[in-house]
Amino acid sequence: MIKNIILKFLYTFLLIFLYTNFVYAENKVRIELQIGNEIITNIDFINEENYLIALNNNLKKLPKNQLKKISKESLIREKIKKIELMKFYDFKKADKYSDQILGDFYQRLNFENKDQFNSYLISYNLNISDIKEKLKIETLWNELIFKKYDNQVKIDKDKIKKKIKSQKKILKEYNLSEILFELNSGEEPLEKYNLILKNIENSGFKNSANIFSISDSSKFGGEIGWINQNQLNDNLFKEIKNLKINQLTRPIQTSSGYLIIKLNDIRDIEKELDFERTFKQMITKERNRQLNQFSLIYFNKIKQNIYISEK
Repeated sequence: MIKNIILKFLYTFLLIFLYTNFVYAENKVRIELQIGNEIITNIDFINEENYLIALNNNLKKLPKNQLKKISKESLIREKIKKIELMKFYDFKKADKYSDQILGDFYQRLNFENKDQFNSYLISYNLNISDIKEKLKIETLWNELIFKKYDNQVKIDKDKIKKKIKSQKKILKEYNLSEILFELNSGEEPLEKYNLILKNIENSGFKNSANIFSISDSSKFGGEIGWINQNQLNDNLFKEIKNLKINQLTRPIQTSSGYLIIKLNDIRDIEKELDFERTFKQMITKERNRQLNQFSLIYFNKIKQNIYISEK
């Protein structure tokens, strides 16, 4: 009897020991990547996966290795930007507008307030401070790009004014998503496009945007949102105006890569023309478009000079 009790105790102890060591091994911090002087651990990968899934729940359907690849690319982009930003900013003091930017961010995700958003993050083992750090990097990056390149932005204001004056009272608005992709060595545009199309067919557009797009919108599954026809540049409008809902454009070559646009929805809106307001909006839209192109060019330039090593 006593022997049986001792054996049961030893068996239970052994199970607990094995389970504890398994959990420890799973959670043990390992360096996965080194980017310049910054390191990325397996825990960083887990947190990034949780963050990306929180933004796009469809990513849960992806194979684990594919999700890790997306997280890896996302973390590499973030670390490279941070390394560059630290040359120009003191991160401890760079918290201006953080609450306003956080508010804009969670409203875009359809949360009514900060508490509601925080509860959602907790369910993914994330917290507000994690998100604030990410938003700080993106905000400072955009500020840096603006300072460096705003004087190189070229806008034809007369052309915009003519476009506004020719506006009809009824305008079309397009709900759009995008995938902006680059070509790797030896790839052809049509080959890469067909690969993306196949992935869209198997995994959906949002997941494909996370996988292939180099645009910041990739975090949101490539969603751009509603844009009226006058806010689109002429080349893009020509590609979009004949699309049916859920159709995609062919690859559109831009200075920063190849662009695929998806038409999610379309509507007519009746709009009273406020010339000055419309003019400012269109100027801002065009400036942002050009700055986004400068941003990608600048990022690729600094990426070439940063040491990246897998451990």
